[in-house]
Amino acid sequence: MNDHTVSRRQILTGVAASALAGAAHAAPAPERYRLGVMASMYASVPLDDAMARIRKAGYHYICMGNRHGGEVVFAPSLPKAERARMLRRVRDLGVQPFLSLGGFSASDLQTDENLEAYRAQLDLCADYEIPVMVGGGPWYYTKFPNIPKRDRDWQPIVSRFWANMEKAVRHAESVRVTIALKPHTGITARARDCIKVAERIVSPYFKIAWDAGNVSFYEGVYPDPDLPDLAGKVCAVCIKDHLGLRGDENFPVPGQGQVDHELMFRTLFSAGFNGPLAIERVDGRDRGKVPPDVADERLTAANRYLVPLLDRITAA
Repeated sequence: MNDHTVSRRQILTGVAASALAGAAHAAPAPERYRLGVMASMYASVPLDDAMARIRKAGYHYICMGNRHGGEVVFAPSLPKAERARMLRRVRDLGVQPFLSLGGFSASDLQTDENLEAYRAQLDLCADYEIPVMVGGGPWYYTKFPNIPKRDRDWQPIVSRFWANMEKAVRHAESVRVTIALKPHTGITARARDCIKVAERIVSPYFKIAWDAGNVSFYEGVYPDPDLPDLAGKVCAVCIKDHLGLRGDENFPVPGQGQVDHELMFRTLFSAGFNGPLAIERVDGRDRGKVPPDVADERLTAANRYLVPLLDRITAA
């Protein structure tokens, strides 16, 4: 065989190598972002129907709701075996749990009972393989929006909160679930406050969840000028738009209010953000009372606005 002769083995080897290279090239690219919804919007309908509606609207990730159509699907009262069965069922329906709002069940952390309830929510997240539990701090107001707590009453509340949060974070570390506090008045009112919160407890399992809609609603600030300084500590986003002045309870479909989502996403992704993005409200002035068919329409509209925006921002 001379130098210009190619053996059958060489030909087959070349074909195989090309096929492997082609397969590698055709492999799906890693997700640049994970966009989902709060499944609690469909609490009135059975689980199967709720998940089908969420998928049809264009989503495959959810923040777990407690009940669907009267059936408990996500609660500390469920035995471990039932939790495992429920997780399989949810996944078989084509969606993946990626977030929980369980940190609001006992968010002020004022008592031993609050702390135990908080730990139970962290355990629940661990059993559902949910990496982030969103919560808030103590409620700052005697009556929102214009009567805050007296400082002599407020300071002991904050002290008790931090004492118990230290213990909660140690538990979060043990079960590998991140606690993410989000803007909700008080100690997390704005980005500048959240920066101090994130520095209070140093742990990879204690971070911030951003919520521009809450900053607009509770504080009357949009956009928050300090978000660029906080962005590197944000591990999740609760997406809600807001329309009107401070305290005006109007949460339209994302893109139809005054929150600058493009600026927010550019700020977060430029800081390395890669966490859950969950649409929390699309109820306008209806205070959560939105029929499933209306939720379908609004979540579909939100998808049509957010997906192209996120695609463009994360395309680099």
